[in-house]
Amino acid sequence: MIMPPGEKCGLSRISHRGARAVPYGNRLPTMDYPQAVSYLYSLGNEVATAKLGLENIRCLLDFLGDPQDRYPSVLIAGTNGKGSVAAFCESVLRTQGYRTGLYTSPHLVRIRERIRLDGREIPPADLARLTDTVKEAVGRLLAGTVRNGRRLKLERHPTYFEMVTAMAFLYFAEREIEIAVLEVGLGGRLDATNVVDPVVSVIAPVSYDHQASLGKDLKAIAREKAGIVKPRRPAGPEKERQLAVVCSSQEEGALEVIRRQCRAAGARWVPAFQQLECRRVAQRLEESTLELHPVLGTRLKLRVPLPGSHQVGNALTAVRALEVLHGSGFPLRPEAIQRGIARTRWPGRLEVLPGRPRVVLDGAHNPAAAESLARHIRAFLAPEQVLLIYGSLRDKDIPAVFSVLSPLAREVILTRPDSERAAAPRDIVRNGWTGGRAVRSRDRLEDAWELARNLARPEDTLLVAGSLYLVGDFKRHPDALVRPRPVPESGGGGEAAPCSDREGRTPPPAAGNGGAHNGSDNTWTAH
Repeated sequence: MIMPPGEKCGLSRISHRGARAVPYGNRLPTMDYPQAVSYLYSLGNEVATAKLGLENIRCLLDFLGDPQDRYPSVLIAGTNGKGSVAAFCESVLRTQGYRTGLYTSPHLVRIRERIRLDGREIPPADLARLTDTVKEAVGRLLAGTVRNGRRLKLERHPTYFEMVTAMAFLYFAEREIEIAVLEVGLGGRLDATNVVDPVVSVIAPVSYDHQASLGKDLKAIAREKAGIVKPRRPAGPEKERQLAVVCSSQEEGALEVIRRQCRAAGARWVPAFQQLECRRVAQRLEESTLELHPVLGTRLKLRVPLPGSHQVGNALTAVRALEVLHGSGFPLRPEAIQRGIARTRWPGRLEVLPGRPRVVLDGAHNPAAAESLARHIRAFLAPEQVLLIYGSLRDKDIPAVFSVLSPLAREVILTRPDSERAAAPRDIVRNGWTGGRAVRSRDRLEDAWELARNLARPEDTLLVAGSLYLVGDFKRHPDALVRPRPVPESGGGGEAAPCSDREGRTPPPAAGNGGAHNGSDNTWTAH
C-alpha cells in the first residue's frame, strides 16, 4: 500500500542534503519490467497526448512527498541543444565527484535512458518498482484522498511524461543524489519539470518547433521557454535567493522576452558567451578542440566530443552554467570541466559511426536543427560523397527541413520512423514536400538501409536524419543494420561497416507512390 501520511511514500521531510530512503512498504511490486514498460506506453505518445499544466503533477508529487525538493537542481529549456547542455553539465559534475541525477527526453531505444544515476540508466527492477508506486498513487488520487488534513484529487490521469517525471524525482530522492540536471520536455512554463526550484536555469537557443502547443511566432515560443524563470522559494542555508539564468545567444525578439521575464522574476541574467574568449584550435567531422579563457580564472584547452559548431555553443553554455554552480555551493576544478566535457556522450546528435561506408546519425527534425547539421556536413563532405536516408513525423515542418538536408546528398531515400505520427514517404512526395527532388523510397528502415548500402561506395557517408524516432529505430536494431561487411581489396582494411537487414533479403518495391514512378526501386519525382 501507499505509505501512511507521516512518511510520504517513504521519504521523510528533511533537508535534501540529509534525505534518507525508506523501503517501499511491506508489499512486493505487482509489475515486472516488461509490464511496467507496457503500462507506460499504454498512456499514449508523450507529445500527442501532452496536457500542459502544473496542477496535476503538483498534486501527484505532493502525495508522494515532494521528492523533487530533496536535492538542488539545474533546469534546462530551449528548442535545440537543451539535452546536449544537460549531458555536458552532468558529465562535469559527475567527474568532479558529485552524485548526480540526469533526466532527459525523449529516449532513443529504452525508457531507462531518461533516468540516470551517476551516468548509469535506472535498472529495470527500479523502473518497474517506481512505476508500480506511482501507478498506485494515481489510483488513490483519482478517487480522492486526504493527506495532512488536505483533500488531494487528480482531475485526470497523469500523462506518460508526468508519470515518468514523477518516477525520476522519486528515484533521485531515494538514491540521495547531490544535484539533478533536468531537461524540460515541452516548452517550459507548463512543463512537468517546472515544479522544481532550481539553483540555475538555462535557456538554450529558441527556434520554431511544436507551434501548436507553444505559439505560432518566436516571441510566443520564447515566453513559454522563459516560464522556467521564476522567483526562488524562501532560501535555506545552502541556497542563493536569486535565480541565475544562463542564456545562449538568441534572436533579438526572443532575447528581449527572456530578459523581461528575468526582470519580472528578480532573476540574474547571465549571457552564456559574454566575457569568454574562445578560439577554435581544431575541428574534425567527429569533434572540435577549443581554447577558452577565463574559465574559473584560468585558460583551458577543451575537447568537445560532440560534433558541430552548435555543439561548441552548447558546451560553452554548459561551462557558463557550471561556473555559476561553482559560485553557488558546488565547487569545481578546471580539470573537472576539461575532463567532464571531453567524456560527454550524447547519442543520436551528429553521432559518427566509423566504417566503410561511414554512418552519421542526427535527429534534426526542425529547420534550425537541420541548418546546424547541414553546416557541419558541408564543411567536411561534398554532396557526391553523401547518401541521405530521411524520415520524419508528419507534424514537423517537412518542406523546410527537407529543403535544407536534401542538397547535402547525391541520393535521397525516404523512409518512415516506427511511430503512429510518422509521415509516409508517398505522402511526402504527394504533398510536394520534396520540392521536385528525385527521391527513392522504402517504407521500412531496414529496406531503406539495404538500398543505401547497395548504392554506396566504401568511401561514402550514409546520413540518417530527420527524426530522433528514426535514429532510435536505427540504434534499436544494430545487428540488423550494422555488422562487418566485406571491403573490396582496393578499399583497404576490414573495418566494421553498415550492412543489410537481419534476414539478408532483397527488399521488395515499396507499395504506392505520389508522383512519377521511374523504375522498380521507387525513384519518385513530384509533379
